Amino acid sequence: MMNICVIGKHKYPKDIFSNEQDLKTWRSLSVYFGRLFVIAQSPDLFFHSGQEKNIRIYLVPRLGYAVFIKCAVILGLYLKLRFGIDVFDASEVVGGGIAVTILKFLTGKPSVIEVQGEIFRGLRQNNSNQLMYSNSTNKIRNIRMRLVDWDYYKSLLLQKIGCFVMKRAARVRVISHAIFNQVREQGIPAEKIRLVSLRVDLKLFDPDLWVSETYKNGDKLGIIKIGYIGRLVDGKGLEDLLEAVKILKNQNLGFKAWNLAIYGNGPLESKLEKLANELKIADKIEWQGFIPYSKVPEALSQIDIFVYPSWHEGFGRSIMEAMAMEKAVVATRVGGIPDLIEDNENGFLVSPHNPQELAQKIEILMENKELRLKFGKAGREWVSRNFEWNRGIKQFVNLFLELKQ
Repeated sequence: MMNICVIGKHKYPKDIFSNEQDLKTWRSLSVYFGRLFVIAQSPDLFFHSGQEKNIRIYLVPRLGYAVFIKCAVILGLYLKLRFGIDVFDASEVVGGGIAVTILKFLTGKPSVIEVQGEIFRGLRQNNSNQLMYSNSTNKIRNIRMRLVDWDYYKSLLLQKIGCFVMKRAARVRVISHAIFNQVREQGIPAEKIRLVSLRVDLKLFDPDLWVSETYKNGDKLGIIKIGYIGRLVDGKGLEDLLEAVKILKNQNLGFKAWNLAIYGNGPLESKLEKLANELKIADKIEWQGFIPYSKVPEALSQIDIFVYPSWHEGFGRSIMEAMAMEKAVVATRVGGIPDLIEDNENGFLVSPHNPQELAQKIEILMENKELRLKFGKAGREWVSRNFEWNRGIKQFVNLFLELKQ
């Protein structure tokens, strides 16, 4: 059987196997291979490792890209000599991408490069997206303007590294049609690119298993809950969502009660809370904080309308999970999101940076329970047909089997 080594500069906790989301993927993949090795980044300055059956994980001390790449290459060589690695897979293009490219040169074994985010979208578009803020976010905008030159060169460097490692890889793995096209535009032959979509566990994200008493009682009382689940970071369009909440609040809608629940944390948390106070909508927002992956279905069960107003998105895992839970979704027409949502069929697509359109679509769903139910049913049916867990894992496995020597 094949032995696979996955390398990526993602940070994991010292309790390595507490990462529920990635652990499920590793366990599913390990069934098809002799050994599965993962090299990632430690949360501190120490080296950590862990093993479960035929899965072995190494966490490299958190000392920057150069140290990570050096350690990953040394570990990769050791694993190749001791166990016979058949394929080196990079789960991101810089740390992992450079490491597996070096390992391919040293060992002669094929490399696979994964491109998840839209790193090849236009640089001018990147900068303009960062500067398009509403009048209520001038302070944040001014900070971004001071950083714009750095962001430009950072994006340019990322694209150059991405092109370098992709051209030397045996395969390039992408997660959406949008990224497929962006990679193709960099001169990578289509026959070298494999679309391996993200996947959803329909047994975990099952609306029949997560009907909370809070949700049932709220529905009877006419309470409408809007929800967002994800990181509170740049580019997720959360400023637009707060502006949309302001618009809805000022319209004095006739519902007995409604609010917005935001699940997640991140570097923008304090700025968003301040913005909510400036917009005078703090009474409409519940800051729920971070929730573990196992609690995401329960959180979704308490939401009527899921909103994801991102400015750029490789795919949209949170959207897929909300659809699996039969939630009506409003999201932006960017990146890989149209792979999930067909406008007016299983959700609403809106333009990015448009709080007015966002508020309009949310209001339509607030007023129409039948439409919410229709979108919810159609959404689960769509992800069941196209993004079911085992189907996605087999796509993953087949990509590696193509490279068996």
